[in-house]
Amino acid sequence: MEGNFFQIKGDIPDIAPDVVFSIGSWPISNTALQIVLLLVLSISFCALVIRRFSVEKPGKFQIAIEGLYESMVTFTEQLSGSRQKANEILPIILSLFVFVGVANLINIIPGLTSITWDGIAIFRTPTSDFNTTLGMALAMIIFIQATALTRLGVWRYLGQFIKIKPLIDGFHQGFSQGMTALIEFGIGFLDIVSELAKILSLSLRLFGNIYAGEVLLVMIFGALAFVLPSLWMTLSLFFGIIQAIVFGALCAAYYASSVPDAKVIPK
Repeated sequence: MEGNFFQIKGDIPDIAPDVVFSIGSWPISNTALQIVLLLVLSISFCALVIRRFSVEKPGKFQIAIEGLYESMVTFTEQLSGSRQKANEILPIILSLFVFVGVANLINIIPGLTSITWDGIAIFRTPTSDFNTTLGMALAMIIFIQATALTRLGVWRYLGQFIKIKPLIDGFHQGFSQGMTALIEFGIGFLDIVSELAKILSLSLRLFGNIYAGEVLLVMIFGALAFVLPSLWMTLSLFFGIIQAIVFGALCAAYYASSVPDAKVIPK
């Protein structure tokens, strides 16, 4: 099978990613290939950075990285309201921030998205694929709920959503208290819907912004070839970083609201 490389495509990207090739019955899309590329670059970069770190004589680059890390710790602590929670969630938040940020920005490398194989672009922004954003959002919500379940225990955790005991106690105290407890019982089921809605909220927000940006970029390139596309690409860099911060911040806020401190679990 022969591929044609460096063929420029100006078509508006489809919502679904293109399948470049298949391994058996498992299709490999161009967004999956770019995720692999990001992983390889990230691992290589981390290995290079760690080798250059020094405890005795830190260089300017190390000081900058450590300063950025402390800034992220402070930012996460402000979101979660707890230093303990910030330390717990920070590795995941930083990983999300780096992945989403680099995934949104890496395609500014000239010619990267122009590399094709049999007329199909090999690389495409992963966050413009709803499968990627849905997978990240689903993984984060499952992690948050699993952590809350571990901290609270099964019955306390389920008691947040299915408030049977307060309902029974409410009617024992009187009709008005029972009706109030009945309303709270219904709100508990709405909380379940709210937790499920967080998955769609996180995934659709990121996917919609990134995919819309790609579509607008193609349309602007078609209408005005040089001036506005350069301006739009500059704005895309800014929006790409903002979307990474928003995604990580929302995940940290959801964690803080759902997971109690390890040493402060209500009885």
